[in-house]
Amino acid sequence: MDPASDFNRDGYCILPAAFNADEVALMREDADFILQLILGSSIANGRQSRRLDIRRRKSGGIVVRKIQPVLDLAPAFAEFANDDRLLGPLAELMADDPVLFEEKLNYKQPLPDVIAAAPEMGLFETPADDDRFPVHNDYAYYKYNDYPAAVISTAIAIDDCRAGNGPMLVFPGTHTQHVEHLRVRNGLEVPEGTVNRAEAVPVVAPAGSVVFFHSRLIHTSGPNPTREPRRILIFSHFPKAAAIPFDIRNGPNRLRESPWEWRYERMKNAGYRDPFPIDDLAPSLVSGID
Repeated sequence: MDPASDFNRDGYCILPAAFNADEVALMREDADFILQLILGSSIANGRQSRRLDIRRRKSGGIVVRKIQPVLDLAPAFAEFANDDRLLGPLAELMADDPVLFEEKLNYKQPLPDVIAAAPEMGLFETPADDDRFPVHNDYAYYKYNDYPAAVISTAIAIDDCRAGNGPMLVFPGTHTQHVEHLRVRNGLEVPEGTVNRAEAVPVVAPAGSVVFFHSRLIHTSGPNPTREPRRILIFSHFPKAAAIPFDIRNGPNRLRESPWEWRYERMKNAGYRDPFPIDDLAPSLVSGID
């Protein structure tokens, strides 16, 4: 199998188990820390962090869909963003030096029932929805900031991505041209009939694997019906030749949210106690159940 040929043909390719178990464990620690930080600081400050995308499932319970941006919060994530296992293939696929411009952590993480029912959760805007993502391509968003279609994203699987836990669903070959999108409640989506949803291919990969995908590749994901998270860490790079200023997309939210996060840390140093410590937020992770 030739990853570059797969990418050129299908618009994506997979490098299985690129990161080892110890490295995946570091990513999970950072993911847990960020989850606790964003929920905890939101509750302590009485305002929902703009980094947080959280939903109330129609079937009951609350699920954290996404937190963005994250690199300024997590040392392991910042280190892995510059890893040659990402940058080497990206440079080959782009025929240029890759420049990081966006990152996010798609959690698809259900909160324990005792937390979902807690009065503190009334603070959050939780639309009655699930953690699926619309049928879209990323270029529909990036083009508004003048990023080129040559953007490539990398998705690192922090948890095993299985057919039953809401993996990415891709439409191979749709990266060759852009399709104009319609605005829907969850963001942007291709018009009905653009793709045959029955032909979507699930990206099934073990934890530590990396998926490289083109900005025009149409993709989506279904909901995660399990009680465990399905976390993927996504970095997006543009070719250096595009010469775009730094952190246009993520920078504003970093600046808006960091004062509140530091206020929360000072509150804890002064004796404030979190209503939801990490062993309550993610008990299965702390106990080692995967």
